[in-house]
Amino acid sequence: MLRPLTMRALRSILLLSLALACAAGTQAQRPELNTQADVEKHVHDVLTADKAHGRLAELAVALGLRGSFTFDLTVGDKGEAETVFPIASTIERVEDRNRLKDLLKSMRFGCKLPKNKRFKVRETLDFP
Repeated sequence: MLRPLTMRALRSILLLSLALACAAGTQAQRPELNTQADVEKHVHDVLTADKAHGRLAELAVALGLRGSFTFDLTVGDKGEAETVFPIASTIERVEDRNRLKDLLKSMRFGCKLPKNKRFKVRETLDFP
């Protein structure tokens, strides 16, 4: 014969259910991208948002970045930047370009790609 649940046990079950629902929700938010165009748009949107109010914005303010930086970025199947290859830049100081490149290399784009698939994207960041 089963005993009725106490208030404490019921509260524990509800909290566990809520935690599991939240954990499942955060993983479900990563979009799965399958085409070059989808990846290019997603990477552009993430970089634009980060440049407006993220780590890119903080770095730009800290270094006083002015100019543009064009680069090829390879995004791996887990949505992480795997390589950053500078193409052109009007940013004068080499140290500033290297710090910007290192920051871009550490970025995660919050998306899933097909297994063992990588996409190369060319982007230009302009700093006023």
